[in-house]
Amino acid sequence: MTTPPTANRSADRADVVHDRLREAILSAELRPNHRLVEKEIGDWLEVSRTPVREALFRLAQEGLVVQRRGWVVRDHTAAEILEIMEARAGVEAHAAFLAAQRISEPALTRLEELIETTEDDSISRLQRNELNSVFHDVITEAATNTVVEQLHRRTRINYWNLNQPVVFTPADDEIVNTQHRRLVASLRAGDGETAARVAREHVENTARIIRVTAGLR
Repeated sequence: MTTPPTANRSADRADVVHDRLREAILSAELRPNHRLVEKEIGDWLEVSRTPVREALFRLAQEGLVVQRRGWVVRDHTAAEILEIMEARAGVEAHAAFLAAQRISEPALTRLEELIETTEDDSISRLQRNELNSVFHDVITEAATNTVVEQLHRRTRINYWNLNQPVVFTPADDEIVNTQHRRLVASLRAGDGETAARVAREHVENTARIIRVTAGLR
């Protein structure tokens, strides 16, 4: 039995709304506690309220929005984000291990270009955050494992989804840049074990910075 065309179109629209809202939340375009009005979203994305509602329920299942007299972007605590990052450390490590065996030369070149741009002192913190996300997306895509990619997306709750700023010192930025270069070097060498270890250290370093900012141990 085939699915009616109208149902397919509705599902496709819900996917578009879900992906656009999810990216807006993860990139901090939509901040914690931002109110999500179905009609406004529908007007913004030029869809009816039905796919908007479907997308919001999916985002709620993913822990990104909550119902509080209407829909709002969920305000994650530092402890919640640290818990997610514990899982992300394992996902990133395995993605790097697989990518070391499968990554292409164009992908390696792209990673090196991203590092060069990230190390430019003239870019903003938001730009640096976005470049960091792209960097890790490239590695995950290079792993060519659908399940790993899904887990990568599922654990992408970033520290800038907090209502408090996370302060990176120049020394912290230097550590991140060094880890990125070590990671790319191990990928280029096809050294999966080293790539996995550096990827895990990289996530754990960010978790350390969040703990310091939030006053957690």
